[in-house]
Amino acid sequence: MPKLFAPVVLAALLWSGQGACSELEQVTNYLGMTFNKVPAGTFMMGSAPDAPGHEPDEIRRQVTLTESFYLQTTPVTRGQWLALVDGVPSAFPECGDGCPVDGLRPEWVDWYINALSEQDPEWDYRLPTEAEWEYAARAGTEGPYYTGNCLTHQQANVSGKSVLPGCESFPGSDGPGPVAQYAPNPWGFHDMLGNAWELCADWYGPYEKGPVTDPRGPEEGRHRVIRGGSWHFQAIHARAANRFRAISDIAGFRLVAVPE
Repeated sequence: MPKLFAPVVLAALLWSGQGACSELEQVTNYLGMTFNKVPAGTFMMGSAPDAPGHEPDEIRRQVTLTESFYLQTTPVTRGQWLALVDGVPSAFPECGDGCPVDGLRPEWVDWYINALSEQDPEWDYRLPTEAEWEYAARAGTEGPYYTGNCLTHQQANVSGKSVLPGCESFPGSDGPGPVAQYAPNPWGFHDMLGNAWELCADWYGPYEKGPVTDPRGPEEGRHRVIRGGSWHFQAIHARAANRFRAISDIAGFRLVAVPE
């Protein structure tokens, strides 16, 4: 088997969240998955009670992530899913192999991750924690979106019938679309706003109050956390702080790659 990862340093700057910048390191595996290295750092997770769109489960708290990690720049695509799994459980098969895989149960995602890790013994794959996901989605920003206070149909594949106060509404989406069709966030991550919900490693539950380090969520639960909104949910659900439960088979996912 050929070498699966080849690191590349890009001519780009990555804001660390602590006032420092560094070059963006990127790696790509044999399935064409590209990962950007996210530095360790501290950020404010959740949203303030008076923030537009705030939900009660978005308790604002300081989070410190002590380890850097490689996060996939897009959600896992249908083509990448089909490389290891026979069939795609999606209501939109016509979307094509470049679209994000969706309609997944968490146990199917776990199986895929284990299979990919066996294919690539130099790296261990996993889902991002909820804190890692929001840290990367914010990319050093503190507003509801990395795009600012509002979101438009030129910036994400979401429905715009319900938007934050002061923002202009826009038509709903007809379905999922190929990944990376919208500009990435400042850290180089595409589709963290809309297109397909993304499964996180954490069980859904209330946040610990006060500053925390490397939070992992509850030890057990009924539903896993999904983040980022999707094409058939409103723009208010694509806020960086918004949390949702995987109560049905609607999720896609992106991966973290950890060197062995």
